[in-house]
Amino acid sequence: MNTDESKNLPSIDAAANNADEIGENPDEVKKAAAHLKQAEAELKTAEGEEQAALKHIEEAVEEIKEAEHRHHKIHFTVDGEEYETRDHELTPNQIIREFGKKDPATNYLVSIQGVHKESYQGKGDEKIEIHEHEAFQIVSTGPTPVSDATGPSAFADGLRNLGYEPTALEKAPDHVVFDYPVEVGRFKGQTVRLGFVVPQDFPNTTPSGPHVSPHILPIHPSNDVPHPAGGVHQSMSQNFTQHAGGQWEYWSRPCPNWGQSKKSVISYMGHIWRLWETQ
Repeated sequence: MNTDESKNLPSIDAAANNADEIGENPDEVKKAAAHLKQAEAELKTAEGEEQAALKHIEEAVEEIKEAEHRHHKIHFTVDGEEYETRDHELTPNQIIREFGKKDPATNYLVSIQGVHKESYQGKGDEKIEIHEHEAFQIVSTGPTPVSDATGPSAFADGLRNLGYEPTALEKAPDHVVFDYPVEVGRFKGQTVRLGFVVPQDFPNTTPSGPHVSPHILPIHPSNDVPHPAGGVHQSMSQNFTQHAGGQWEYWSRPCPNWGQSKKSVISYMGHIWRLWETQ
């Protein structure tokens, strides 16, 4: 019996009152009223059990969904190679070792989702969630052979592989410019333009530091104050100001330990990422 039907039942109190008014067989009427009261209590119990059963069904459906999710294959890439796994959580070192077939002792993992990048250097044994179509890059911490591709075009190609859209200045083709969403530090959430003067022998030699638009830091050419305030120039960005438009400043921030790192664009952009982290 549903709730709507129970509303049409006679009132227990009314039935009892009617029993007092009836001269004949009042005990039978009272007995019937008691029976009605018992039936009403049983109905409430049944309704409660029905709600509990519905809740159990909902919980069971969620458990089925979670089980299906856990056993769903996730597709991802490591260094451009496609892989799949049923594990929704792995450690960066597992990915390096099991999929990249490399040694975590001399490599670390970087996740690339669009233009967003996250380095797991120093976090190799911490479990991370694996997302569908996520891309991972393994970065070596030791010296590796230099690629045959060199110069500004190689630098631009590496940026495109990371999801950026670089352009070379028409009158200065070694000047590369692209939009850069800041992901860390106190300027997180802002999008700036970065510019680099790329040596012709890149990746043997790196750009000396980023040119940034607009002015993020106060101009302070001297290095008489600690990082990040010192070594910020305006005059050294004249080509970007003239040919790319807007206000530009140059940060004198050479990439450290380049000779001992993997000489790639992703390694250099890791240096840039760390610059913003320390602002």
